[in-house]
Amino acid sequence: MLAAERQQRILDMLLKSGAVSTGKAAKVLAISEETVRRDFEALEAEGKLSRQHGGAVRLNESHRDLSLHSRESANVAEKKTIAELAQTQIHAGDIVFFDASSTVFQLARLLPNIHLTVVTSALKVAIELAKHPLIQVILTGGAVKPSSLSCQGSLTDLILEQCHVQKAFLSCRALDAKRGVSEATTEQAALKRKVMSLADQTILLADHTKTGVKSAYFYAKLEDIDLLITDREPGTAVQRVVESGGGKLILPQGK
Repeated sequence: MLAAERQQRILDMLLKSGAVSTGKAAKVLAISEETVRRDFEALEAEGKLSRQHGGAVRLNESHRDLSLHSRESANVAEKKTIAELAQTQIHAGDIVFFDASSTVFQLARLLPNIHLTVVTSALKVAIELAKHPLIQVILTGGAVKPSSLSCQGSLTDLILEQCHVQKAFLSCRALDAKRGVSEATTEQAALKRKVMSLADQTILLADHTKTGVKSAYFYAKLEDIDLLITDREPGTAVQRVVESGGGKLILPQGK
């Protein structure tokens, strides 16, 4: 196993559990503890984890631009629940925008073959929806970011400005009642801010782990969100702010 693959698997373990011992990592990866310690050292030097006695712990990841693989493997059940709720907001004939988040990708996977126009910055979303002949897919183009397989930048903005978007389905890295919705990179924040300025309706998909956290770059106030779809009650402060702007909260039944 190559070092890059080992280290990515270590990060995936940290993403799921928050901490991993040297012995457990060695057993799971079928390598020596000395090799694990060297990988821990390399990842710490890159600012991706913090070594502790006997293992390592993850850093505050709301500020880091995680790989698509890492994001897709976290909180999968919660994302699928949110995607199922979001699907009820899509109807034949709609023109929607899908961002490059792993939660919105789960929504794309649920869509049936109906007459629909989907504008997206996400390569994986475009490939997934291209399977459906009735869905018109418009890929924004622009500079492709390898970590997220998404388009961004000035060329992306030019294409977006030519599109009419009725409903924008966005996610985020963090959601705070006072400061609002944030992303790990300024490019992603700028893209989502642009989409919101063009869309008739903004629908935010965010699982409960995002609530009460601040990432690096804010792109919207909660008052600007029309629908917040989440898997668990986000707290009275978040709900109050969303509703103060005329927005609504959508939860699974019984939550």
